Amino acid sequence: MVLSAILVALLATMGQWWFFGPITKCLVYPLTTGTLVGLFMGDPMTGMLAGANIQLIYLGWISAGGTMPSNTIVAGIFGTAMTILSGADPKMAVTFAIPFSMFGLLLNQVYMTVNAAWIHRADKLLEKGNILGVRLMNFVPSFFVAFILYGIPSFLLVISGSGWAENLINSVPESIISALEVVGGIMPALGIAMLLNYLGKRKLIPWFFGGFFLTVYSGLGLTAISIFSAIIAVLVFLNNSNAIGSTGKKKVKRLTVNKETIEVNKPVIDPEININEPKKRLSKKTLIKTWLWTTSTEACYNYERLQALGAANLMITPIRELYDTNERRVQELKKYMVFYNSEVFTVGPIINGIACSMEEARANNQNVEAKDINAVRTGLMGPVAGIGDTVMQGILFPILFGIGCSLALDGSYLGPILSFVIFEALIFGCGYFMFMTGYKQGKTSLLKILKNGTIDMIINAFSIVGLMVVGSMAASRVNVGTQLAIKIGEGTTQIQSVLDSLAPGLIPLGITLLIWGMLKRKINTGWIIIAIFIIGILGFYSGILGYIG
Repeated sequence: MVLSAILVALLATMGQWWFFGPITKCLVYPLTTGTLVGLFMGDPMTGMLAGANIQLIYLGWISAGGTMPSNTIVAGIFGTAMTILSGADPKMAVTFAIPFSMFGLLLNQVYMTVNAAWIHRADKLLEKGNILGVRLMNFVPSFFVAFILYGIPSFLLVISGSGWAENLINSVPESIISALEVVGGIMPALGIAMLLNYLGKRKLIPWFFGGFFLTVYSGLGLTAISIFSAIIAVLVFLNNSNAIGSTGKKKVKRLTVNKETIEVNKPVIDPEININEPKKRLSKKTLIKTWLWTTSTEACYNYERLQALGAANLMITPIRELYDTNERRVQELKKYMVFYNSEVFTVGPIINGIACSMEEARANNQNVEAKDINAVRTGLMGPVAGIGDTVMQGILFPILFGIGCSLALDGSYLGPILSFVIFEALIFGCGYFMFMTGYKQGKTSLLKILKNGTIDMIINAFSIVGLMVVGSMAASRVNVGTQLAIKIGEGTTQIQSVLDSLAPGLIPLGITLLIWGMLKRKINTGWIIIAIFIIGILGFYSGILGYIG
């Protein structure tokens, strides 16, 4: 049990301390952490099932701009550990996870607040010419903060043993357990509704209903729905591309940026700059190292300057190669110690590639000032974050982990394995491509994409896949129905049978749309969770609702 507690503690620490983003990013997701907790505690199947049930709630939770609507790290790790310790049914994992998640929000606030101290320490070290100290400040203190806040509590939870947890679950009446199962059957509708709220452009909403009714009438699984929706999305994308090609133009929304920094239609670098034959060039080895350092941009995430310390850390490598003296290196590095926040895994690395390109031009005495580099970085970080967060958190993650949850709940370990492997491949592949594109083509590479509507078409195509997958999940994973029956003469008519004869899955669909409507009215998700608990419990005891999983 000691070894299990240590491993779970390290897992919880890594989940918050994003020292290597592509890997640690997956530790935010309960499907991954639940499986690992189960493996460490000797019950991987229960861990996977618990993690999948928890994951369904959080498919639509988007963390952007330094905000965290719910702490899925704590929800997945602590909720799964508690499920295994108590010997509860994995469907009960949701009821454990939600309170832990709320507690985790406090932990995250403390983590983000304390980390602000380390960037001030890095400022002082840089003033003294200690560049290595800046790198250490990005990693070392934040690790210990994460270990104290996340690692120690998770260690104590696991090391306490299963006795008290089993006694706790055994003391709960069977009827309450059944009522909480109904709550768990409703809860995935929240995650699905949040995705609808995020992806639900009016013209694309029919694809959600298409995925829903295709599932309830045909019985096709989520993987089949994903394949069909991907084919449809490709056809739509090609059709739109051909339309643009035939007309030569397409009216699209222009992504505007802070006018004081950079505008999409205005060049930032003097067009007369000649960078064809620079005396100093960044080697391919240095570029690859710099791209790899971008994955640790959020290792010391903090409320004051968010990703600033991580951004400075990644630029240490190219600056060391471009400038000969430590004094000049310190001078150039200082400009990166300012507020910075963007998506850093898929699309975001293009900004770092552009920064390297501009830094190279500056080292060759071209007309590039420090303020020009920061103008480009700060001007692009908003639009790039909007694209990157949409692609990664709003599309790639729900599709991959939605399919992963479906496989996991069917008892297949391929669920967490495939979702993890494909997610990592996409992050590494997209991140590397965008970084190198930014370096080779500069800002024009991104601005062309923003202006010609390609991003809009790609997002719409992916949204079709996402909405059909979400529709299929609403049909298969919102496991609640009615227990009401009406006596007619000597016979009894089950209301659920009547509803199924009209259209299967009407109750899950109605609940999902109801929650979506509440979200559109800006009702706080905390109140929605409370409402789900009340409706689920009262619905069970009144005989109206029942779990049908």
